[in-house]
Amino acid sequence: MSILYGDDPLTADHEDSFGREKIVGRIVSSLNVVRHRTPSAVAALVGPWGSGKTTLLNQVEAALATSGEWQVAKYNPWSYSSLESAIPAFFSEIRAALPENTKDSGAREAIGGWISRLAPLGSFGSLVGADMSGPVQLFADLVTGDRSPENLRSQAEELLRGLGTPILMLIDDLDRLGPDELLMTFKLVRLLGRLPNVYYLLSYDEKTLQDVLMRTGLVANEKSRAREYMEKMIQLRLDIPTMLPDDRLSLVNAVLQEVLTSHGLTLSDQDTKRMSQSWGACLDRYINQPRAAKRLFTQVDATWGDVAGEVDFVDFVLMTFIRTFEPSIYDLVEEHADELLSSAGGLWPFKPKETHPERWERWLGYVRKAGAQHPNAVGDLLAELFVPLRSAKNNMEYGSASKADIANRKGVGHPDYFYRYTQTGVPRNDIAESTILECLRELRDSRPGGAVAAVETKLVQDAPLVVSKIMRHGVGSNLPVAGLMRLLGRNYEAIGTNETGFLAHRPSRAALDLAQHLISSVPEEAISIVRTTCETPSGLTLISDLLRQQLRHTSDGERQAAWIQEAGLHVAQQIASQLESLDEAPDTDFERAFRNIYALRDLTSESHVRDILWGLIRSRRRWDVVDVLAAMLPLGYGSDGDNEWRRVGDLEAETVDSILGIENVADLLGESLTSASVDEFDPRFDHSPTLSERKPFAVASFIRILRSFRQQQE
Repeated sequence: MSILYGDDPLTADHEDSFGREKIVGRIVSSLNVVRHRTPSAVAALVGPWGSGKTTLLNQVEAALATSGEWQVAKYNPWSYSSLESAIPAFFSEIRAALPENTKDSGAREAIGGWISRLAPLGSFGSLVGADMSGPVQLFADLVTGDRSPENLRSQAEELLRGLGTPILMLIDDLDRLGPDELLMTFKLVRLLGRLPNVYYLLSYDEKTLQDVLMRTGLVANEKSRAREYMEKMIQLRLDIPTMLPDDRLSLVNAVLQEVLTSHGLTLSDQDTKRMSQSWGACLDRYINQPRAAKRLFTQVDATWGDVAGEVDFVDFVLMTFIRTFEPSIYDLVEEHADELLSSAGGLWPFKPKETHPERWERWLGYVRKAGAQHPNAVGDLLAELFVPLRSAKNNMEYGSASKADIANRKGVGHPDYFYRYTQTGVPRNDIAESTILECLRELRDSRPGGAVAAVETKLVQDAPLVVSKIMRHGVGSNLPVAGLMRLLGRNYEAIGTNETGFLAHRPSRAALDLAQHLISSVPEEAISIVRTTCETPSGLTLISDLLRQQLRHTSDGERQAAWIQEAGLHVAQQIASQLESLDEAPDTDFERAFRNIYALRDLTSESHVRDILWGLIRSRRRWDVVDVLAAMLPLGYGSDGDNEWRRVGDLEAETVDSILGIENVADLLGESLTSASVDEFDPRFDHSPTLSERKPFAVASFIRILRSFRQQQE
């Protein structure tokens, strides 16, 4: 049976798990002492909300029923919607508790008659300004069938005194009543409190009850008078002791295990260690009553299904704890997310000269100002979750291993996963781990489906995000290398086009890094994979950029991987074939093909590329020398703070000379150079400029290069 949901008390199935058996024994023992000392008394079971008072009452009832020494009545005034229904129920519970051999005797008539005697002209209702005589009288008539005589009280007392077993009325949830309901309940208890063999055990949170009493005219908003009133009402006070540390831990383990079992989860040794550390650092200060444990793990149980497999379970428990018990701290975490995630891969624009102790003190100040109940403990918990705060607390820097650990377990301290915790699900700008895994399965089985399509779309939108997730789900040949390379290849140019802004990299660094990782993991299959990937124009560009990257990273005298030379020959042939196939091709195809010129130069030689280009230019087909110059112009980005634009840069003399030869271009253009304008053009565009729009810039830039080149020669 679940112990998580609702505010229901724990049942006998769990009563021995949390150290309450001794408390029950003490309560029963105290009640037995009282019954031998006085014919009637009022006792109180006092404890804060969530301390398990109702559970203890249930256990006391069960213990007394087993002993056979008491008749137990239960009354919960909070269960009734009105005073009219609550008052008759009070007397009905006493009558129901009478031993079987007295229910049909004169005790019934005597007690029922005495009820009518108690309430002439609505004496109960007068206490709260309501006329209650009708309902009370009606109930009394139903019980007795006639009007009660004057001596019924003494008869009732005599009959009750002769009972073989006393009656104990359990009254729960007094701290949930409004002022009028509370005073009426106390009135009933006091009127019947001196009946022999009738005892009461009230259950309440003292602070709440005093607050309610202070809202009545009876104690005039004075806490001391409220306390004095309670002292007059209660003859025996039974306080629920604070749960022992071992008992609190047993309770948490019980509810945690229910959640784990429900969702088919198992904690690793590392997970258990982290949970234990967090318990000692913070959670045990808050989870000191049964209701607190249920409150936390009910939230975890109800929401885990939305993030299962997408986040780290321990981090999810801890973030749920913060949201549930310290919501202002949860808001603080969201507000400062950029700083908290900075050491896991984000930017760090915050107080770069701040020392670790200064940052730690600043954050403790944040936590105190937010009103945390235990600021130092909450600070320690945040340091467990977020690397910058851990560094600040311990006055040391944590390296890449700590950051990689957060990423690998999908921790809240990593920017790729943080918002899954705050959104309790995968945000729209993210992609689920389950989708990544299914995509890898589809590629591995050569059956691309919906997951591959979803990953492909997200890859174009956010290549670094998707690539980082793919890399975490497999190393080396564990990944479907061939399938992933085909996917990368057909989307490579779209990825580069989509990566815009000041932090953009063209070509896509993320895509290239994944491609290099994949091919390097299966060198024996590298040539086959290269050939397959090059079958699409975009894939050819990917392999071209990859080979250029490999060549740049290979120092002089260093031995290249065996596959690179053969792959270079194949790619060079494919690039040359692509260039020669262009006739009246659109500008986009022309620029795509021209981009690979640089790879062809690096894979062969400058002279080889120059021969191919001039052969194409002189063929007077698609190739025009000004088109080539325009394609060589660098494009960048500019901004004035409010607006961002595309910017055209200048040609580089060295590049022009290596690809075409400066004098060769000058000879071909001839007199057209003298008539061309070299005035300053506005290099800003609100769009990516076309090849035609770039031509004037290209000619002007070349003229400046030519002038400088000839001046140097002179």
